[in-house]
Amino acid sequence: MQQTQKTDEKGHYPLKWFKERALNSFVQIDENAWDYSDSLLLYIPGTEKEYESMQETDTTYHKIVTQPERAYLEEIAMELVAELPKYFNYVDLGPGTEHKEQFIFDAAKTQEKSFIYTPVDISERFLKLSSEHATQQGIEVRPEQVPFEKLTSALPPIDTPRFVSLGLTYSNYNPAYILGLLKNISGKGGSFFITVQIRDRIAMEEVRKAYSEDAQSITNSKLELLGLNVKKDVGDILVDDGVRVWCTLRHSTPELEAKGILSGARLLIFQSLRYTKEALEEDLESNSLDYKLFDTDQTFIGALVKT
Repeated sequence: MQQTQKTDEKGHYPLKWFKERALNSFVQIDENAWDYSDSLLLYIPGTEKEYESMQETDTTYHKIVTQPERAYLEEIAMELVAELPKYFNYVDLGPGTEHKEQFIFDAAKTQEKSFIYTPVDISERFLKLSSEHATQQGIEVRPEQVPFEKLTSALPPIDTPRFVSLGLTYSNYNPAYILGLLKNISGKGGSFFITVQIRDRIAMEEVRKAYSEDAQSITNSKLELLGLNVKKDVGDILVDDGVRVWCTLRHSTPELEAKGILSGARLLIFQSLRYTKEALEEDLESNSLDYKLFDTDQTFIGALVKT
């Protein structure tokens, strides 16, 4: 993905940077459909509240996704940490607000293992929250405010094995791309951890409904980065049972037209794919990865991949 816009003098990412990334992020799917699913673009400064509202306990999303994922991670944390070395760099990609990293913190303490905590996020707010949460527990913290694809060059040389955790955010990406990126970030002698929600263990219509309830609020700002008036220029925002969030352009813009994205084009705005267990294993094996699955018969399955 082409990146030319630099951060400002304080190292922050201005709105101009997000707008440039947005225009450069499109990948053509077919003659009239374009992939605009870059999930980093959901975290524009000042829009974090939309994401946080999905996590609230009275939402369908919390009931269907957040709560069962937390229960799963709590159950497997001890077994997962047992696979890690006595001292490691815990690289937490997109820590969010739920503090699911605490399960790793607690398991490591119980097993007398120590680590450096490296939260990574484009959002200054989420980075601050995760850093403070760890610092208050006496944990050494080295936050990185960079896009995931820039992280390898931002991190210091590998003098400590890296444990890279992406979790369910894995489902936002095409597998071949994200697995390669995670392997590079983990480096030689490291590992990475991903989770997926298994589609045949959950009512997919409920999952689709959970994302449908919030699709408008979490994607509006992303569409506005393109100079679109969501009410006038964008058709209905629909969620398929994949789960993929789509819209149709009623009216394009000169900048989009220059890229061949015309009125009537379908845009894939966001995805959080739901896999079968077999599909997850196929993706890992097709990329020649050495992995261990953590399957407790819940709706979530995790994989620890050794690099």
